[in-house]
Amino acid sequence: LLIGIDGATLRVIKPLIEQGKLSNLAALARDGVSSPLRSAEPMASPRIWTSIVTGKTPNKHGILSFAYPTANGKKKQLYLSSDRKAHALWNIASGAGLTVGVVNFWNTYPPEKIRGVMISDHFLASQIKGRSDLSQAADAPVGPIMFPEIWHERVASLLRHTQAITSVKDPFRESELLPRWAPREQLSRHFREDAALVLIAREIEAEIRPDLLMVLLTGVDRVSHVLWGTLEPPELYPKQLRARPAAREAGAAALRRYYEYTDALIGELIREFGPDDLVMVVSDHGFEAGVGMGLTGVHKSEKAIEGVFFARGPGIPANAADAKLTIRDVTPTVLAWLGLPIAEDMDGRPAAFLEVPEPERIASYDGPPIERLESTASDVEAEIVEQLRALGYFE
Repeated sequence: LLIGIDGATLRVIKPLIEQGKLSNLAALARDGVSSPLRSAEPMASPRIWTSIVTGKTPNKHGILSFAYPTANGKKKQLYLSSDRKAHALWNIASGAGLTVGVVNFWNTYPPEKIRGVMISDHFLASQIKGRSDLSQAADAPVGPIMFPEIWHERVASLLRHTQAITSVKDPFRESELLPRWAPREQLSRHFREDAALVLIAREIEAEIRPDLLMVLLTGVDRVSHVLWGTLEPPELYPKQLRARPAAREAGAAALRRYYEYTDALIGELIREFGPDDLVMVVSDHGFEAGVGMGLTGVHKSEKAIEGVFFARGPGIPANAADAKLTIRDVTPTVLAWLGLPIAEDMDGRPAAFLEVPEPERIASYDGPPIERLESTASDVEAEIVEQLRALGYFE
């Protein structure tokens, strides 16, 4: 089980663990290893997550940012899965005969034909457009946003009957004192979206019991972009972004509460995974003080360069020392644990603490073509670009 938590940082996690607030991450740390995970600049999420799932640098895997200009330069073209030049972990595992479940990882549209189920990163944007039951609309999602496509109806049915899956309440509906620039409904949407992704991942786990299950939760990143400034000294911000003391306290409490919520979601995901399974939680970067279109959290410099790495399972010693891992080491570490070869053209290496037989070496996994569903418009590209603009990534 590989869980991605976009934007998670030990600056928030470590104090909360010490306070007894994050029981699931604390258990992973106690039973295995917890460590910073060094990212790479520029810290654009698609670029970094693609390095995480390929073990390669961007110049090799081909995903350089969120989007690139179209020929006339007036619009943005989102990077697609077809722009990735390297095989990802799910392709490698499928090619080795393993079953795989992939939920919401960056640049998985159009979905790839794997031995299992892929819910692409365009799924959440389809909810925002109002074409699914998650947003209480009757229309079905448009475009091939998951594979096999028979899962469209299954996911729609699952989301029609959703209930709260953790005891943690929505912190953005509970507080009336959030900073004036914090969009409560938007923040609450991230709360619901992360729950939906976990429900879908659990459905995949129950249905096909994949050898490898990969889930990316994006809420921590989205919430941190808005509320990070409530954790930082006020003097780092212009006056219009300095919240009053009560609002600062409420914003910081809501952000920490979202970490507690994410930890509870991790608990829901790992429930079916026993001591003989590998469980890994990683993030792509941290956060730092910064301003952008009303935002108070950014990840642009060395101050935000460290994500997180938690892992436990056979071959991982308890309380292992600082792993000194980079984002490029995640895929080689998973491959080594699975007993699969490491490719010589990967830029990462298996974790030094991993107590498994020395993996074989091959030249590359990138020979066979990757099969995908037809690359037709998913009808949500404009919405995704607008989300990224709101987060300060586009002018």
